[in-house]
Amino acid sequence: MSNLQLRLLTAAVGLPVVVGLGWLGGWAFALGLAAVVLLASIEFVHGWLLPSRPVIEGMRHLSTIAIAPVTVAGAHIDERFIFVGLGFAAVFAALGYAPTNAFGPRKPFRIFAWCTVYLGVLPSTLVLVRDAEGGREWFFIGLLATFATDTGAYAVGRAIGRHRMAPKVSPKKTWEGAAGGYAAGFGAVLGLNVLFDTGVRAATALPLAAALPAAAVLGDLFESWMKRRMGVKDASGLLPGHGGFMDRLDSVLFVFPLVYLFLRVWVL
Repeated sequence: MSNLQLRLLTAAVGLPVVVGLGWLGGWAFALGLAAVVLLASIEFVHGWLLPSRPVIEGMRHLSTIAIAPVTVAGAHIDERFIFVGLGFAAVFAALGYAPTNAFGPRKPFRIFAWCTVYLGVLPSTLVLVRDAEGGREWFFIGLLATFATDTGAYAVGRAIGRHRMAPKVSPKKTWEGAAGGYAAGFGAVLGLNVLFDTGVRAATALPLAAALPAAAVLGDLFESWMKRRMGVKDASGLLPGHGGFMDRLDSVLFVFPLVYLFLRVWVL
C-alpha cells in the first residue's frame, strides 16, 4: 500500500474513535486518552534513551512512564491530579539535574521528568476541558481549530511557501505556511464558536482565536525539534502512514492548556 493509502486507512479507523470518545466524554474519554498517552510515553522514552532499538523496548521503563497516563486519567477524578504529576516530575528533575550520579545515571531521570510534564500534565487539560460545562463543544472547537491550523499551514506552504521558518528544526515549514495556518485557525475558532452555539460572544472568544493558532504551530515545531535531537524521522510506526502517537498529539498538547485557561478565566 502507498503511504497515502496507509494514511487514509489509519484516519478512517482513528477519526471515528476520536470523535466517539470526545462525544461520550467521562471515563470513556479519560481512559481512552490515557491509553494514547501511555503509547506516546513509550515512544518518548524510546526516542530519547533507546533510539537505535525497537520501540517496544521503551516498555522496560513502563513502571515509571505509567505516571503520565495515571495523571491524565486521574484528572477526571480531581484536577489536582495535575499537581501529583508535577510532584513526580519535580522529584525526577531533582535526581536528573543533581550534580551527582549517586542515584544512578542522571539522563533517564531527566527524560522521566519531561515525559511526565509533556505527556502527563499537558494532556490532562484535554480531560479538564471535556469535563467542563459545555466541554463537548469546547473540546471539538479546540481539536477542529488545531486541524484547521495544520491544514492551512500545509496548503499555503505547499502553494506559495518560500521563506523557511526554522530550517534546522523543520526544513519544510515556511513563514507563508505559518501565516496561512494562523489565519485558518483564527477563523476556525470564531466560526466554530458560532456553529456550536456556545453562548460566548465573538469579542470574548478573540483571545482564544488569537492564541490558539500560534500555540498549534509552536507545538508542531517543538515536537519536530525533539525528533531532530532524538535522531528519528517519526516517533514510531505505530500509526501506519502517520508515524507515532506523539506525531499526532504535538499541536494539541500546546493548544488545550490555552483552551482550559480561556475557559477558567473568560467563560466559567
